[in-house]
Amino acid sequence: MKIKKYYPISQSPFYKLSNHKVLCKILGVELPTLKKILKRGDNNYWTGEVKKDDKKAKSREIEVPKSQLHRIHRRINLLLSRIETPDYLVSGVKGRSHVFNADLHRGDLAVAKADIKKFYPSTNISMVKSGFKKVFRMADDIAETLSKICVYDGHIPTGSPLSQSLSFILNKPIFDHINYYSKSRGLKFSLYVDDLTFSGKMIPKYFLEYLKKYFKKNKGYVLHKFRTYNSSTEKIVTGVVIKGNKLTLKKSQRFKIKKLRDSYLFYSDPAKINEEKTIIFFQRYLGHLFSAAQIIPRYKQIGKRVAKRRSDLGVKALNQHTKKLIKVEN
Repeated sequence: MKIKKYYPISQSPFYKLSNHKVLCKILGVELPTLKKILKRGDNNYWTGEVKKDDKKAKSREIEVPKSQLHRIHRRINLLLSRIETPDYLVSGVKGRSHVFNADLHRGDLAVAKADIKKFYPSTNISMVKSGFKKVFRMADDIAETLSKICVYDGHIPTGSPLSQSLSFILNKPIFDHINYYSKSRGLKFSLYVDDLTFSGKMIPKYFLEYLKKYFKKNKGYVLHKFRTYNSSTEKIVTGVVIKGNKLTLKKSQRFKIKKLRDSYLFYSDPAKINEEKTIIFFQRYLGHLFSAAQIIPRYKQIGKRVAKRRSDLGVKALNQHTKKLIKVEN
């Protein structure tokens, strides 16, 4: 088994990069190809809407890079993911998940939460370019080229494989400060993409207000969805319920699984295997089962049986970009 090696940012191939030929070599493309990609701009992307299972919830726009740019984004993400990460970062780190994040705050602790409103759309091209220059100490023209490769409509795209790692590494200095500030007040901080969670014996007065002002002043980000829990109440952290020292499922998640289970026999009809609704049903059912299995192991066995049934029926499985991408357009 190959062990993934992590290194400090000063060892990254992007660090102090000042030559376009070297950049092309790092990205695995020829210079003429890179120029064509830059010229196409936003035409390098598919755009569409993500529809959530909750019918009342608003759909959101998603921008997915087309195959040629997608390969480059995957390469950039691979290189960014090799950079050492701090203990407070949960998302994008192997072996860590939304359940791992909730587990960090398990116990009779006070908890506070907030998230960054429209994190990716709010991370604009000037912030990306400035981040490349400051964090990686790149030459100005290289930072400009790389920033153009990494954005859609002037911001980090919502459906790219590099969005999560890039948005973190460019904002690491402010997250490091939040971690230091939290520790100095006896709190544990964890970050899951744009969700910030804090726990400790008590949440200091004006703590969340300080965070709100700090993000706005330093990056222009808006924090919202503030929530605090006292030590004795049930908490929800990144979709996981914390009851004292126990982790369990949200009632809404249990309800969705029950509702999907009730439709299982209907969609298991061999006559329906090629229908779009059948394909989407199995994808959603399995997604909910394996997500629940991270908290309650018995759901894993149910998921395996459903997956086998899908395979036996010959129902297609959707990949990560098509399973929720609706109304795709050039």
